[in-house]
Amino acid sequence: MRMKKRLLALACLGPLLIAESARSAEAECAGALCQSCVAPLFVPSPLLPDAGTRAEADTRIEADAYKVKDGGDYVAEGSVIMRRADQEVRSERVEYRTEGEQAKFPGPLRYQDDRLLATAESGQWSADDGTLLNQMLFQMRDGRGNGRAAEARVLETVSALSNATFTSCDPANPAWSLAASSIEIDSEKQVGRAENVRLRLGSVPIFYWPRLSFPTDDARKTGFLYPQIGSANDSGIDLIIPYYLNLAPHYDATLKPRFIQERGEMLAAERRHLGAASRTEFEFSWLDQDDKTNERRSSFDFRHQQRFGLNWFLNADLRDVSDDRYFEDFGDSLSAVATSLLPSSAYLTGRAPSWTFTIGGDRQEVTDPRLPLEVEPFRRLPRATFDYLSPNLSGPQFQLESEFVRFSKSDVDGGNRIDLTSSVIWPLERSYGFLRPKLGYRYTSYDLERTGNRSPSRGLPIASLDAGLVFDRPTNWFGSGSTQTLEPRIYALYVPFENQDELPLFDTQAFTFGWGSLFRDNAYTGADRQIDARQVTTALSTRFLDDDGLERLRLSVGQIRYLDAPRIALPGTPLRTHSGSSLIADMELNLNEQWSFAGTHQYDPAISSTELSSFYVQRHFAERGVVNVGYRYRRDLFEQIDVSTAIPIRDNWLLIARLNQSLAEDELLEGLAGFEYSTCCIAVRILARRYVRNIEGDLNNGVYVELEFKGLGSLGRRAEDFLRRAILGYR
Repeated sequence: MRMKKRLLALACLGPLLIAESARSAEAECAGALCQSCVAPLFVPSPLLPDAGTRAEADTRIEADAYKVKDGGDYVAEGSVIMRRADQEVRSERVEYRTEGEQAKFPGPLRYQDDRLLATAESGQWSADDGTLLNQMLFQMRDGRGNGRAAEARVLETVSALSNATFTSCDPANPAWSLAASSIEIDSEKQVGRAENVRLRLGSVPIFYWPRLSFPTDDARKTGFLYPQIGSANDSGIDLIIPYYLNLAPHYDATLKPRFIQERGEMLAAERRHLGAASRTEFEFSWLDQDDKTNERRSSFDFRHQQRFGLNWFLNADLRDVSDDRYFEDFGDSLSAVATSLLPSSAYLTGRAPSWTFTIGGDRQEVTDPRLPLEVEPFRRLPRATFDYLSPNLSGPQFQLESEFVRFSKSDVDGGNRIDLTSSVIWPLERSYGFLRPKLGYRYTSYDLERTGNRSPSRGLPIASLDAGLVFDRPTNWFGSGSTQTLEPRIYALYVPFENQDELPLFDTQAFTFGWGSLFRDNAYTGADRQIDARQVTTALSTRFLDDDGLERLRLSVGQIRYLDAPRIALPGTPLRTHSGSSLIADMELNLNEQWSFAGTHQYDPAISSTELSSFYVQRHFAERGVVNVGYRYRRDLFEQIDVSTAIPIRDNWLLIARLNQSLAEDELLEGLAGFEYSTCCIAVRILARRYVRNIEGDLNNGVYVELEFKGLGSLGRRAEDFLRRAILGYR
């Protein structure tokens, strides 16, 4: 099985390719985007469906007049068309020799085959020696580019060009081009060779290769990839020169030597292996001694996916970094800097329509210097789960959820835990509503390494009833026919109280309170705590659906009412004494193709204050323009605004900006500004960025510069990939 790489098109009579990026396995040559920008040389004739091979096909000539010479040679004049298999030549005159099947075109001609279109000042054709074109202009029929050559010989499997150029731009005024003194392409072996290759920006040469070989299909080839260069005030110039190794059709590797001005030389590498039923990726980085910290800095990431038959799968993701400041020093995003816990896991999973089984383990490494090592979560190794739901769809269903875990942690008592929940469910689903009664029993038992009670346990019945109705009516949505629904929902939950103070806390935390919390039978992850509950959730939603079923507007509001005050809480968390939870309101609006809005608000009546609030607005305009405005607030934690935009300011020009600001501390979290110039064949992106680089709030200044030759590759940092993550709706 082959792994495809995004490759650098470098060719004239075929896509001449050099590996560009080890991370762009699924990308295709972008040169086809330029077909709409470059006028065709001429309108080609339809290819004959039964043309056959050139070696076996007859040669046919049509013309207005013929002159027969001695020996059977003749001259055809006036609207000459010569065809053989997929080849066609059009000219005003052809001199044809029957001996050896040779033709000479003394004047301008048009040539086409299944790969390219071409014009030439003159040419020759031979059944044995192929087609020779002088002063040729050509276009690839697959849209991958165009160019010119002083001389080109086109055979069925081998083509050779001299003094050739190639570009995906308008050939009359190319923004970039490749030039070579000679190019030879073997389509049978799917390999090409070129000599004295120059990459030119406009008319200025910027790179030179004395000799170059390349594949002519989507295969991969060993060689240097484009360098990546950037700059930041905490590390100086940052240069990566990747080297790609095509080791076999099913595995490869990329070496990434990296020079960081303020820190030293780092070696990084990536290896990939693709099997018939597996995929493996391994990445590591190694800096023997950081010039700033005088310490070794390293990381690795191992990912493996394996399929065993139809129902069994293995997923492993093992990660590690040398220290808790690795991400802030070598990461280039807020999400990387904010990584507090680095997870690793490996699980074997079996799956069928009615059951799921997993066995494996996981751990999390502290990567935030603010956190003491004792807050590192327990390792869960081994961990096994088995879930079963009987397939009865028209009556009661039996459900089993089970888990066994061994918890361990350095210098801390661990232990084993078994958690079993068995339930009977009888869902009644109709178009106008649903009724889902559920009765279950949860049993949790421990085998601990501590003194005192080493085998505490807990057993609780859990009963719930989830019911909802759907009313609908025809209505109008800004002049268009639509349907409005009104959907009341009630969720009742009963769990008796049981003192759980003797139970340890291994992996249990409170869920973030949100809309889903209104209909959940436990407020905590893990099995160490089970809430007591005598509560009822009431909720109401309305939706507007257009005639195509698209949801234009959804409004929802809901709240939990506590008939008995909750008595279970995590240590250090106060019990809730108010008779109701926070009131939650959700909204999502898709006004039209240009405007969209989403928001959520939580109001806590116990303190008469907003607990959480967020909204997001997006506006599309022109062909590529977008504006995003977001606001996030959580009481006593943060208040932020996030504004990003991409604004077309002229043809091919795009102004780009983003501001992520903490309103609570009046501090910048991330800001960037820059521009993009993009045509069908070239793009230039220059971005200046200022962002929080560590947990102390220190700011880093960075510059992204990318020069993209479409259909060829790009130089500099991959700014486009970053913009896709930073600005929602970019592209």
